[in-house]
Amino acid sequence: MDVFVTGGTGGIGSAVVKQLVQDCCQVIGLSRSDQSAEKLRRLGASAYPGDLRDPATWVERATACDAVVHLGATFSSDMGKVDRIAMLEMKKAARHRKQPLKVVYTGGIWLYPPCKAGDMLNEKTPFSPLPAFRFMTETIKTLSTGTDLALSVVHPALVCGPDFGPVADMTAALKQSGRFETRASEHTFWPLVEVSDLARLYALVLRQTRFRMSVVGSGISGVSVDHLASHISARHGKPLEIVTQPAPEGIDRDQDWAAGYALSQSADNTHAKRLLSWSPEHAAVEDLVISLSR
Repeated sequence: MDVFVTGGTGGIGSAVVKQLVQDCCQVIGLSRSDQSAEKLRRLGASAYPGDLRDPATWVERATACDAVVHLGATFSSDMGKVDRIAMLEMKKAARHRKQPLKVVYTGGIWLYPPCKAGDMLNEKTPFSPLPAFRFMTETIKTLSTGTDLALSVVHPALVCGPDFGPVADMTAALKQSGRFETRASEHTFWPLVEVSDLARLYALVLRQTRFRMSVVGSGISGVSVDHLASHISARHGKPLEIVTQPAPEGIDRDQDWAAGYALSQSADNTHAKRLLSWSPEHAAVEDLVISLSR
């Protein structure tokens, strides 16, 4: 399978590219610099020059592949506009194909509302996105119309890698000051997923033949912030204090990407397990912390 990947050098993207290469896919990564091109080659992929902001430079190559995995994002003030234009141009370019283009789009857990105590969200939960990520729900709706694309959407929980995500951030805070500043409270629940587990989920989704599919990628359905902190503290033998921070004054809600950490959510991963036989290896908080804490 020839797979075109955007965002293939990021924390999640690198893991996805590595997994797809291991699965014997021919991976082509969008690259806007020599540095990112070299990183893609080290992962076993080839690099295609282009910029997410300029889809004319890459959509023809992307739509010539068997599938596209979209993980790229600018995290700039015009992030939504960039994403929407890129996806619309890709959909337009796919009209000339004989078969629908398989597209795996990345949504997120913050497209869903907070949960009441004891409840869990799933793929049937209506969207209620944070303002900063509202564009994703609009793009998903657009990509779902017509027959040019065979769309699947992955909604990752809070992704945890060796150098990014809640576990890494809390571990770094413990070592630096013993204080972890966050928009969450001690009682906020976070759904988590380890990055290699998530990469396997992307690979499983990619090989499905269903025309439209949506899966929530949550290895750990939900853990309170204080419980996660206690595991990290026990791992390193030092206490970690949770310090809740309010939203910065004057911040534009459409650019407040960190607001999601204040959402208390738990996510049901039953659908992904049943439909795809996904079996995350890091399904317990202790396993996740041991695996990622340094």
